[in-house]
Amino acid sequence: MSVDLSLQTTTYQVADRRWLLAEPDVKLNVTLDISKFSQTGTSAVQTVSITGAPTGGTWTATFNGQTTSAIAYNATAAAVQSALTALSSVGANNVTVTGTGPYTVTFTGALASKAVPVMTASGAGLTGGTSPAASVANTTPGSNAHYPNGYIPSGTAIGIVTATGLAAPYNAGASDGSQTCYGITYGDCRAVRQNGTIAAKVGTGAVVNMAVVSLIRLPFQAGTGSIDAAAKTSLAQIRFEA
Repeated sequence: MSVDLSLQTTTYQVADRRWLLAEPDVKLNVTLDISKFSQTGTSAVQTVSITGAPTGGTWTATFNGQTTSAIAYNATAAAVQSALTALSSVGANNVTVTGTGPYTVTFTGALASKAVPVMTASGAGLTGGTSPAASVANTTPGSNAHYPNGYIPSGTAIGIVTATGLAAPYNAGASDGSQTCYGITYGDCRAVRQNGTIAAKVGTGAVVNMAVVSLIRLPFQAGTGSIDAAAKTSLAQIRFEA
């Protein structure tokens, strides 16, 4: 197996390790699977289901702390979209809704290619049927366009893909092994070679224990590659500070 080691020569590629408050004695070598590091991000898709066969009433959806006006139990996709885009936390042209229950909500515009919060729904206003309810499934978790020009910064949280043994951005919503945080990249990496081609694999070091890390100085504060509560549990030998 060949691994590309990339030399960074621009100001943008100089490693910023201010997040690392205390150096660990040991840093493990890891190989990054560049195909797992999205350059464009993934737009979130969430599915709203109305269950229990209601015959009347209304339901609501909440996104990022804001709740829609009442939505009819049999609302059209256009009506659901209108209710969502009326929220300032969503805004015009930032979601599209298809279907007639379940409703497929795709985040677009300013909310495309981002790790957006998962909506919640309340069916408290639904009537008739059998225990009618409204719920939301995170069908396709969104991910930020984290890695411009193939650049993967120092301080990126990573997990190990079970099938390959290679590292990918830590993603709590994944199921390939990268949903468990393995460590944090020590060095920065660039997947684009000087001739413009993209390396399939890039080697770097990983901080996995006996370190002190400043959370607010890490390059990613949400989405893939960031540290959440589950990642802190996995990295129990790292002390996290603000």
